[in-house]
Amino acid sequence: MRSTTLAGILKVWVAALAFAAAAAIGGDAFAARQGPPAGPTGPSGPSSGHVQPSYSDPTSSCANGLWLAPPPAFGDAADSVKEMSEATQGYLRNCSCATQACIADALDQYAQALEQIAPRLPPHLQNVAGVVATAAGRARVARTKAEAVRALHDAIAAVHKDIELVKAEDPDDPRATRGGDFVAATLNVASLTLEKGGGL
Repeated sequence: MRSTTLAGILKVWVAALAFAAAAAIGGDAFAARQGPPAGPTGPSGPSSGHVQPSYSDPTSSCANGLWLAPPPAFGDAADSVKEMSEATQGYLRNCSCATQACIADALDQYAQALEQIAPRLPPHLQNVAGVVATAAGRARVARTKAEAVRALHDAIAAVHKDIELVKAEDPDDPRATRGGDFVAATLNVASLTLEKGGGL
């Protein structure tokens, strides 16, 4: 009687193992037909490989014009000006942006970005966005390349004048003029780019 019971238990155990093996094989086959599982963020999430342009990647979309990220609400304002200035300079140098229209468009974008950070700059530098925007407008409508370059030089001189006012007001802080220095350097790159290869 006992051996009969053991034989019955053994049969049940073997049948259970066979069922488990069949289920596992069937599951693997189903998974193979369905392909690999989706990532945690789905096809439209970060795993898709899409990367937004940033200050450090100014040439990510030359054909679409200069794109500048909104500056952070906190932190050193001059550092933000440095990043957007370097991005603008990189665009001017690397995206074949040497015509009056292209340079004016890039400077317009630069001026809009500067306007967002200007209230956090020293008082004498808070008008740099207006200076850049005025230079962009004059360069765009200039009848000759020389006239457009002159507009950019006038803007550089205006920024340097503001820098000197900051120095006079706070001579013990050499970092106070950093924002203005970056703006003047960007306008200088625009001027040199236009002089070397620009046209209407």
